[in-house]
Amino acid sequence: MSMVYPSEVIIVGGGKSIANAFNLPSNLSLQSLLATKFTILINYAYQTFPGTFLVFQDRNYYVPNYAKNYVTPPKNRHPDIYEDLKKLPLIVGINHNGMEEFKLDNTILLDKKYRASLTGIFALKILELLNFKGNCFLLGFDWSRRTNLPERDPNYNPNSDLQIHYYDTKHKGSGYVGYYENHNPDKEFQPFIKKDVKIYNVSLDSNIDCFDKISYEQFIKQLSNKIENQEALRNYIKNKLTN
Repeated sequence: MSMVYPSEVIIVGGGKSIANAFNLPSNLSLQSLLATKFTILINYAYQTFPGTFLVFQDRNYYVPNYAKNYVTPPKNRHPDIYEDLKKLPLIVGINHNGMEEFKLDNTILLDKKYRASLTGIFALKILELLNFKGNCFLLGFDWSRRTNLPERDPNYNPNSDLQIHYYDTKHKGSGYVGYYENHNPDKEFQPFIKKDVKIYNVSLDSNIDCFDKISYEQFIKQLSNKIENQEALRNYIKNKLTN
């Protein structure tokens, strides 16, 4: 089967703005739409949406809580989703800190040199490795943070009651806003602005301002009618990332 390279990709993060997708007209289903597109899911997005592959970076996200090399199993850090991950068609992560020991058959572990400050940025790095060209739509890239705060230690990472994610899963990042409040989002994302890739942020209230912001209605209108062959697409991705 000949491979037609995709010219559009959707990256699904965890920002609270994704809740807007559930308010689309009844004849539009984001879940059904993503199943037909080149879709990259970040962390717990797989629990809500179908995708071409899942990306993660944190060891505790991927490694089972009963792992034998834990002196003391982590508590209240990440849900134990190892059995769920076994059922996914494709996962791409980072090989670091003994991760290889728990590698699943459906998982590609990239060298730790590709590790990024945030998993959403890691997903964009993967697009560069795939030499992707075309339209990229970011869903749930909100960079939520509190405003009008006094100057403080840049390493301060307070746990707040700010709703950062659209899902209720409890994990180590829930409520922690230090990175978002201590870093400039545009500085983080500007390196991905390239002439052959047009990135749209489908979050009108996002604090990431270096990409054009569009609504979910505009996002739907801009998508092509092309339906991706997910199996062929995954095989292409595996070959690109492992050879």
